Amino acid sequence: MNRLPLLLVAATVPTLLSAASSGSGLVSGTVKDEGGRPVAGAVVTLENRVVGRLQTARTDAQGRFSLFNVPFNDYHLEASAPGLATAHRDVAVRSTLPLQVALSLPQAGAVVVVEEHAGIIEDHPSSHIDIDRATIEQIPAVVQSRGMESILLATPGFIQDENGRFHFRGSHGQAMYVIDGVPVTDQMQATFSNSLDPGQVESMEVITGGISAEYGGKPGAVVNLTSKSGLGTPGGFEGNVTFGAARFETYETGLSLRGSTDRSGWFVTAAGSRSDRFLDPVNFENLHNQGSTGRIYTRFDWLLSDRDTLRLSVGGGATQRDVVNLASQEARGQDQRARNVDANVSLGWTRLLGPDASLEATLFHRHSTAKLDPTADLAPGFTGNGPDYPYWARQDRSLDNQGATVAYQAKKGDDSFKAGLQYVRYPIRERFAFAIPDGSRVTDSGDPLYPYTPAGGGNIFRFDEGIAPSLASAYVQQDLKSGNWNLALGLRLDSYHGRGYVQNQLQPRVGVSRSFPDAGTLLRFSYDRLLITPENENLAFSTSQAAWDLTSAAGTRVPQLRPEIQDSFLVGVEQQLGGIFKASLDYWWKDSANSADNDQFLNTGVLFPTAAAKGAFHGMDLRLDLLEVRGWSGYLSAGTVRTIFRTPTVGGLSSAEASGPAGTPYLIDHDEKLTLQLGVRYQSKGFFGQVIGRYDSGLVAGDPAEAAGNPDYAFGIPYVRVTNDSLVGPTWRIKPRTVWNLSAGREFATSAHTSLTLGANLLNVFNEKGLYNFLSAFGGTHVIPPRTLAVNVKFKF
Repeated sequence: MNRLPLLLVAATVPTLLSAASSGSGLVSGTVKDEGGRPVAGAVVTLENRVVGRLQTARTDAQGRFSLFNVPFNDYHLEASAPGLATAHRDVAVRSTLPLQVALSLPQAGAVVVVEEHAGIIEDHPSSHIDIDRATIEQIPAVVQSRGMESILLATPGFIQDENGRFHFRGSHGQAMYVIDGVPVTDQMQATFSNSLDPGQVESMEVITGGISAEYGGKPGAVVNLTSKSGLGTPGGFEGNVTFGAARFETYETGLSLRGSTDRSGWFVTAAGSRSDRFLDPVNFENLHNQGSTGRIYTRFDWLLSDRDTLRLSVGGGATQRDVVNLASQEARGQDQRARNVDANVSLGWTRLLGPDASLEATLFHRHSTAKLDPTADLAPGFTGNGPDYPYWARQDRSLDNQGATVAYQAKKGDDSFKAGLQYVRYPIRERFAFAIPDGSRVTDSGDPLYPYTPAGGGNIFRFDEGIAPSLASAYVQQDLKSGNWNLALGLRLDSYHGRGYVQNQLQPRVGVSRSFPDAGTLLRFSYDRLLITPENENLAFSTSQAAWDLTSAAGTRVPQLRPEIQDSFLVGVEQQLGGIFKASLDYWWKDSANSADNDQFLNTGVLFPTAAAKGAFHGMDLRLDLLEVRGWSGYLSAGTVRTIFRTPTVGGLSSAEASGPAGTPYLIDHDEKLTLQLGVRYQSKGFFGQVIGRYDSGLVAGDPAEAAGNPDYAFGIPYVRVTNDSLVGPTWRIKPRTVWNLSAGREFATSAHTSLTLGANLLNVFNEKGLYNFLSAFGGTHVIPPRTLAVNVKFKF
């Protein structure tokens, strides 16, 4: 699987100017009759039933065709023309190098033997899920342009948390997006940034094991996104406009356009929304929770010559929202506000060195800012009578990603090779101030926080520092195929420059698979050593001496917050039954040092990165897929996760507090005994309908005794339960919950080239009440959404 952590990657064919992005390939070729004469106007179709992808093109006067932006996968290729029989071919797109196919159409009436060997199981050693197009386009969501995290939850191993956050296989957030080859390791959930819009996505793949050596930064899981391109647009232009409305004064509008010429293509999408329930609130009353967001993304492709392709992507977004209030904060009139802005640009060039080799170079820059504004300014000598309670806080931070890569790739038969260099720099600037108007929070005059209370003098803590960590990398990846065996060999060297240290890490990555075509079975094993960089959001403060001196360890030297090092293992089996059903079962385990997590600052969305000394994780993932049969299709994802951390912890404001001797085990709130998600879909003649049900057995929670009599948190006590854990004894967990979502719609043709689609989503059909988390030091307390009806309209032209 190929994707370089930067931008553009494309390929051109000497006799056919066309391109592909770094997350996709190009399929081109010729269609001729039995006499070798070109067939003009032949219809060429490329199909993958597993992901529901169907792409078509027509041949020109010379019988040539091209299919652009084809995501990496296995496909069945067909060509047909009046008076001639249909030609068939199975093809595999595995790299950005062009795949050329010559098809010959026999005379009508000739006996054609159709051999389809592609099946529905890929024989690569990596463990991954291809998200089908219908799931991307029709995921039930209150706001479609903020539904990216809901799509990921269809993948086993992803545990749902509040505000679009998720934990993959017990880890905190060690997953990365790769958008057309550009790595995004920032946290993308609404609390920290601006969510990605699924409307820009052409295809989506989630790699969970057998990680290629080209991926670094946050490669615990890799979400590969191929964006839509304007190249090859039918008729040269198309687009759509969408409108949506839902409960809680929620509204959304969006626009998508794309077009092409013989030598270029362009695509643009934009969306905006607002809601009075913007985030998952901290209580069922949904207090002070209004927000709005907007996002735009553009992509331009130019075919500079027969061998050179250039691509430019520009995008950005902005979110303005309230900071949700506790009941006591609402009574005091607290009115804190948060704002996140990001801007992204990437430029890539690809040089085709021949039919089997290419050179890729990319540059990218991402700039993001986050602000937290208090209700009102606070002056030194303050009392506890202000509206912001129990803490007053202000934040103004910025984070940049500045990167460049170069890569060489080649293929020979079924074997492929890729080697590259990568460099990313992360300039960070953080300004953070806080005080503690609630004097009951700190009463000991010897506590380092005491000076920031009214009794301690009413001082305001102020922090203003900048750091610039960086990651320099080199890698080689060799994928070999021999008969029914596949071997993936990767080696990556990372050099991470953190605050006050440099850490070099060699990372071998090995995957092997054996297929049994007659039985429809695939066995696989993988081992990945991964260096996972610390979260960059609030990293300057979390690693500073100033923050450490606010803890009980004040006066000692601040410990270093180093990257997490994971050793990850996976064994799995996939089984195909007929041509419509497949099952995948993985058992995985991993051990880590400097296991990453975070420390939440109340309900503000300000999180400080932390790391426990060690972590141990294991679990199983199950995925069942039913391909479309007479309009019906479906899937079942199931997972179980065991997550154990060991003390001590570094980073944040509470890491120095005593939590037992070094090596003391504890369950983190990423531990969940069982998650299930079932999806069933029906579509026919423009109508579509689906039902999605999700069961969560419950994350680890805080002790409800701490909330007894507390008007802000007592409401959550009925939604937690005590269980007995074999390692740590009695453990509080969120009570199990099951949530069902329904959606339906119909597309009406309004002309030969236009249509109108009406849709509706009913979320949490049975109005289940429950919590995502409760009294968590890492996530706080948040409630799940109530029953919500959302309607939407799409006009295509």
